[in-house]
Amino acid sequence: MAKVIFVQDIAYEYFGVMYISSYIQSKGHSCDVLIEALEPQLFEKLAEAKPDLIGFSTLTGSFKWSINMARKIKENMDVPIIFGGVHVYTNPQKTIEFDAVDMICTGEGEIAMGRLCDSLDAGQIDTSIEGLWFKEKDGSIKRTDKAKLIDPLDELPFPDRQMYWKYPSIESRTTFPLMGSRGCPYTCSYCFIPTAKEIFKGQGNFVRQRSAENILAEVAQCLEWSPVKTQVQFVEDHFGNNRTRTRKILRGISALKNGTLKWAGAIRIERFMKEEYVADLANTNHGLLGLAVECGNEEYRNTVMKRETKNEDIILAADLARKYGIKYLTLNMIGLPGETYEMALETLELNLRIKPYYANCFVYQPYPNTELQQYAVEHKFFTESVSEELGVSFYDRYDEDNKDLQKRINLQRVFSLIVSFPWMKKPLLKLVDWNARFALEALFGVYYLYYLNKYINLTWKQVYQVLRVWSKNKFSTQNTPANVSVTEGKAQFYPSKTESAV
Repeated sequence: MAKVIFVQDIAYEYFGVMYISSYIQSKGHSCDVLIEALEPQLFEKLAEAKPDLIGFSTLTGSFKWSINMARKIKENMDVPIIFGGVHVYTNPQKTIEFDAVDMICTGEGEIAMGRLCDSLDAGQIDTSIEGLWFKEKDGSIKRTDKAKLIDPLDELPFPDRQMYWKYPSIESRTTFPLMGSRGCPYTCSYCFIPTAKEIFKGQGNFVRQRSAENILAEVAQCLEWSPVKTQVQFVEDHFGNNRTRTRKILRGISALKNGTLKWAGAIRIERFMKEEYVADLANTNHGLLGLAVECGNEEYRNTVMKRETKNEDIILAADLARKYGIKYLTLNMIGLPGETYEMALETLELNLRIKPYYANCFVYQPYPNTELQQYAVEHKFFTESVSEELGVSFYDRYDEDNKDLQKRINLQRVFSLIVSFPWMKKPLLKLVDWNARFALEALFGVYYLYYLNKYINLTWKQVYQVLRVWSKNKFSTQNTPANVSVTEGKAQFYPSKTESAV
């Protein structure tokens, strides 16, 4: 039996890790996860576990942390380390060149990791496994062909949530995430999906959906494991596209837990504009529905972001939701390449028109190898190096030399407040003009935490943890990357505790 330990920074259930864990366990191996934020004795626990393989399923914003943690592990343990995740398979060569990385997964990892564990159990790593790259002792790279995309998804065992729910702070959350499909049929330029489609061309169906029966069985299992759960949060890329399947799933969810279980998720505008469909969804236990506005300037949204959604359609979708009593939030971005302050105000005005329960406004993150990031570099809106400095938060990206960007991000800080309280628009926009950084940060932080507590059902203990981390760095006198990023306003609302990878 091979033993795999995943290590990560933030306290969140990663689906890649959970699916790999359940799959390799079905093949007779063992798997666990250690989260730095919840493990004060992480290195001691790693040493005690004596793993055969240590894994990092890393996001772009966590990549530097992952590399630094892998280096620290290498200083104390002689254990092979594998990296995987979207950031890795869209940047495979750069990833495997790091000294602490022994191998990488270049796609979906369940089957490849199962075969890797089999070879570890046999005492010799098989470097011919499809879907993996290996670093040889001489530093050369052994590349294999990409693995086929897994289809049908129903054949996979349910994700191993208990590896995360061993932590009380995660298990106690009343909302749990669920992924009912993989892939996406759309080609939004700010997303990794167009790049992924090219990477996996010829490897099978890119868009795959689990059956309604399979999803409902997993939900029932989750409720059995954690009765505290009251809401399912769909986090897949195109939730709600298949209306017939969606109806079946949401009706089934609404019948569980004595008819009290709720659902939440984000639905494409163009799939939500059918009144009969909205009326039907209104008869299920809906929580907070996400509607993507992204940008209020229709031409920019359609041509640059490749969303192809009209403002009138967004207004229609919002009006239908209100007509049938479905609470909804909007998803917006500010800081887009080529966007002006006036365009950012268009996004604000559109949100004021459609009156969401909460207007979630993110700062655009130029993730590497996405079309919009390449567009931005080609048009000299920023340099490619900006993408290497991203953190885990979706709410920050400062450039102190770019006053226009700074003003737009100042607007982001009060965007949600203005939409919720339009009478505050004039004084809050004055704070934006005055660059009142401290006041803007305070207003954003307080109202965002209010949103998390009210709509995401975060406990006040969890809210306190966010405040504690931020305050510790905000008022620290130490010259560390985390507190410098907060005090100078350059990086993350959820700051990293580690130094940047070199």
